[in-house]
Amino acid sequence: MAIIGGACLATSNSATRPDVTSNTVAVAVPARAGAVTGSNQNSDEFIWRLLAQFAAPVQPTQPSPVVFETWASDADVFSYTPHWPGPNEPKKFQRSVLERTAAGSASGPIDVTCATPGNAAVGGFPTHGTPTPCIAEEVKRNRPQFDYIVNNNLNTQAGLRAAYAKSFQVVMPTEAISVKGDWVPVQTLLQWLPSLGSIANIQKLYYTNTSGGVEYALVSLHVSSRQNTNWVWGTFEHQMNPGRCDDLGCYDTFGATNPAVPPNRTAVNTQYGACEKTPQLAAVMAQAGLSAVWNNYCLKSTMVDYTAPDGTPYALGNSVIERIVGNGTVAASSCIACHVYASFGSAGATLPAAQAMLPYNPTGKPIPAVLDGSLQFDFMWGVLLAPPPPKAK
Repeated sequence: MAIIGGACLATSNSATRPDVTSNTVAVAVPARAGAVTGSNQNSDEFIWRLLAQFAAPVQPTQPSPVVFETWASDADVFSYTPHWPGPNEPKKFQRSVLERTAAGSASGPIDVTCATPGNAAVGGFPTHGTPTPCIAEEVKRNRPQFDYIVNNNLNTQAGLRAAYAKSFQVVMPTEAISVKGDWVPVQTLLQWLPSLGSIANIQKLYYTNTSGGVEYALVSLHVSSRQNTNWVWGTFEHQMNPGRCDDLGCYDTFGATNPAVPPNRTAVNTQYGACEKTPQLAAVMAQAGLSAVWNNYCLKSTMVDYTAPDGTPYALGNSVIERIVGNGTVAASSCIACHVYASFGSAGATLPAAQAMLPYNPTGKPIPAVLDGSLQFDFMWGVLLAPPPPKAK
């Protein structure tokens, strides 16, 4: 998915959150399930059914790779020579675009090795050990999104400049999906969570795959679908992620037998236990042929709008992707409010005012002036990775 940025403490008044007092000032409220265009499913059910499709194994007799791992990476898309990956291409990771933009630069190579996260201490993540503790990011875009970007020459700044000159409106197909995963080497995961006991136990509890000869475990996953004009957004965490329901709580009206888990406000980085699956979700996962490890992944919530009906901004963030890697505030993260500023100007690059919204951590409805002189890239921050014209020799 692509980047999902920024946030502020998510509390509410008693009208929207019965677990708090009536004199609480609302800064943001946790995003909840909403309507999905063309579907009678709410966004929680819709996102779970998407995951069942793209987390299915490519070969039913082999647990990996799963479908989304065969999609195009940002390096495959935003290139002078874009290509749809072949079946045997190695898994590659990239530096978090949110992290490097917050650090002051979105430039540099896309594909990089696994890196020490931006704010390891906030999640109790280790910083010393062998191999060096790190979190690797992977962004994948499905074939409809890849084809739209490449066929419209939106994969380079030169192509974006031409699109701007003719006022081209970027509207990706409703079938477009982005997935962003964060992966941790299994040795580091055992160091982070000693209660896992052994690497063999990790392999039973996590989806794992190998890159560069190193085995990684998937700990978090963002999903976005163009089914809605503002996209449908969801974020998943492994049930053992420390603090996965901190600040905002966890909400799943379709897949979890306990649909609302309030945050523990007396401690941080606590464990919230298993997210036991409903019979409806269990049937969906079984029909799709998902490995049993996916039962250990929990939907934190989904998002389809900027604000609650009373105008209070919605918040949705991931304890790994936003907090540890992106060095942001989970309780003030908003998928929609961040991604709406993904855009490009007349030179084919994102203008400073829009790019500055990433570390700003926007919530609520968009600020029109920020997009002055820009055309939107339909909520996809991959636009930052479009390469500039080659330098003349």
